[in-house]
Amino acid sequence: MSEKLRRVPSRLVAGAVTAMLVTALVAACGEPAETPPDPAAPAVTVLAYEGWNVPPELRDAFQRQTGFGLEVEHVGADAAGLTEHLTATEGEPTGDVAVGLPGRYAKRALGADVFAPYTSPEANQGQHRFTIDDQQRLSAIDLADVCVNVDKSWFTSRDRTQPKTLADLARPDYAGLMALPDPSRTEVGFAFLQATIARYGETGWRSYWQRLRGNGAHIVGSFDVAYDDRFSGSSTSGSLPLVVAPASSPAEELKDDGTSPVAVLPDTCFRTVRYAGVLADAEYPERAHRAIDFLLSQQFQTAIAPTYGTYPTRERVSLPDDWRGVAPMRTEPMTLPAADVTTNERRWLREWRQVWR
Repeated sequence: MSEKLRRVPSRLVAGAVTAMLVTALVAACGEPAETPPDPAAPAVTVLAYEGWNVPPELRDAFQRQTGFGLEVEHVGADAAGLTEHLTATEGEPTGDVAVGLPGRYAKRALGADVFAPYTSPEANQGQHRFTIDDQQRLSAIDLADVCVNVDKSWFTSRDRTQPKTLADLARPDYAGLMALPDPSRTEVGFAFLQATIARYGETGWRSYWQRLRGNGAHIVGSFDVAYDDRFSGSSTSGSLPLVVAPASSPAEELKDDGTSPVAVLPDTCFRTVRYAGVLADAEYPERAHRAIDFLLSQQFQTAIAPTYGTYPTRERVSLPDDWRGVAPMRTEPMTLPAADVTTNERRWLREWRQVWR
């Protein structure tokens, strides 16, 4: 799996689960009016990074509601690659909609004028909280929270107290216990870097990283290595009880009794909002509008958590029952303005490398 800002909970992604989710939603809310499919009608093309897909059940629902299909074309390994493709094809887009851009990349794409204005009728259900463009060229699709995750059994079996705050992670009690994806190579690691900047400000984040480095934090090249290989809470081979990972990770580790050996440290959580938009000069702009409407709909937003391991932007959308106890949506995560991140990210990463080298 390529590097992403989210980790998809394998227990909750099975097609049968998604099908039951859609069926239950249709029964509860009533299915939108169906339009007979037109086999000759070209599908709307959604550009995304590798690994982002729409489950077949939701594609079928979209076609029933609109009369045309939905195709996903992967044009980058991650959000950076997707953004590069969008800016390189500005004016001659290879699709109709782009989806999955975190704030910093969304701002970069906006600066290249790759999106057209569109305000969805579904956008008044809370998504406006995350608006970053006065022209309404982007719609907030999902929320990705990154936090320090802890292997509870590791600490319990050793009768040791778990850390609670970012400051605790730099204390000698937790020396050498944390796996941290490289901020310069991974979205998860960069989210943690932003968390430290949000918490300690421009005058304090470098000294905090110096303390982390002195305390033996383990920087690894990919999120998969950090979580799957080094973290003791997800594998028998891992030896480190702390890892920087998505807030949904405890849901992935759910046991049959509904408990999880992994927990999130709420004080460490940082939120990234991800966006979608209609591409300027899209071949089928009206169909692109319908695709954005669908991504913001109650039906699709209910499927976000079990499908992508992230959180919906639409208000009053229920999370899966299993998530409520182990992976609830954080109410006060740390954030930074997307424009500030876009302006400063290269400097932040340069200065981070100077601290860590």
